[in-house]
Amino acid sequence: MHSDKKDFYEKNGYVILEKIFSDEEAEFFNRCVRRHANKSFAALINPDRYESLLEQDERPKSDITLSEIQETSALARSIMTDERMVSLLDIFHEKKTVGLSSQFIFKEAYSDYSSQAWRPHQDNFYPKSKNAAYITLNWFLRDADKENGTIYCYPGSHKLGLLPAENNISFREKVGDNPGSECDIPEDFKDKKTDIIIPANSVVILNGNCIHGSHPNNSNRSRPWYSSCYISEGEEFVIGKSSKREKINLKKP
Repeated sequence: MHSDKKDFYEKNGYVILEKIFSDEEAEFFNRCVRRHANKSFAALINPDRYESLLEQDERPKSDITLSEIQETSALARSIMTDERMVSLLDIFHEKKTVGLSSQFIFKEAYSDYSSQAWRPHQDNFYPKSKNAAYITLNWFLRDADKENGTIYCYPGSHKLGLLPAENNISFREKVGDNPGSECDIPEDFKDKKTDIIIPANSVVILNGNCIHGSHPNNSNRSRPWYSSCYISEGEEFVIGKSSKREKINLKKP
């Protein structure tokens, strides 16, 4: 299963897998997370952690239902540790893996952050895995194309290792600023930029060293995605001021 996809991933550093979850699961999760968005629809860091989600929920305290916080955080954690996700890691990462952190990006149409476009960067710039042992599984809950802010990748760039990069703010940055710690793209890769057209309810697997970024959302369609981040067990990593990475067991004892 996924043998052809694995070959594509190993060559390019990313791959799209459709319908890992049901459409009903995608729609339900999207509804749950939207309850906690602020007026700007800023990203949520670690919505799989109760305290983290509670802290970021900016609704008046009288309007916050703690049972909603519990439901959403538990659901987000269950997705990160779901056996379907773990099985993908077993196939595409081929190492015993632990979770580290998660993030939900709304890319809400007409919101303060709809014009946000991530600079070309490598996800591994943040945890700094020395052995390229970092990987993200990104669940696109709706379809994504260039018009509504899809991602673009530089195929094969994951084989370059971790490149020099600027240390830019990449969470709750000022409205109008573009996040992403922009890396130096080698000259022979600059013409390889590829827009990734993603069907609704698809998981995009990204090697932590694959250079990628995103377009602004200039449409009336939102582009929500949930990013689950993992690393090989035993690997060192940077905890991070915002991400607060910590080891999360994926399989129940």
